Amino acid sequence: MDTRRICVDSNVVIDYLRGKTRFQDVLPSAIEKYACCIAPISAYELYYGGYYSGRLNKVEDVLDLFEILDCPSASIRKSAEIHAKLSMTGNSLDVKDVLVAGTCIYFNLPLLTRNIKHFSRIKELSLVDVDALL
Repeated sequence: MDTRRICVDSNVVIDYLRGKTRFQDVLPSAIEKYACCIAPISAYELYYGGYYSGRLNKVEDVLDLFEILDCPSASIRKSAEIHAKLSMTGNSLDVKDVLVAGTCIYFNLPLLTRNIKHFSRIKELSLVDVDALL
């Protein structure tokens, strides 16, 4: 196994849980190659989906495979800085996505996501496209 760490976006986990897309095998591939982490806001999104859909056990089983990162104040501050800069240029993102990006930057982790175009607005953020793991 590759000993590098990577942060996994919630969309990658959702693809795996749904199992109906061509991306369903990305998560197992990532887990084979990387030590996988997840941002606290992404874990929240997944727990919410688990409660809402009645599939909490499946969500918990998958989240047990991850290190859920801490959310130190420096990470929140970085997220706010990113959000302000994007907003001033008319390129704002959803707050949840900005929090994911700020967490990844704070911990110096690349983000594995299907939303490369979406997150590429954040120049400091290192991205890994899911296609690299298919």
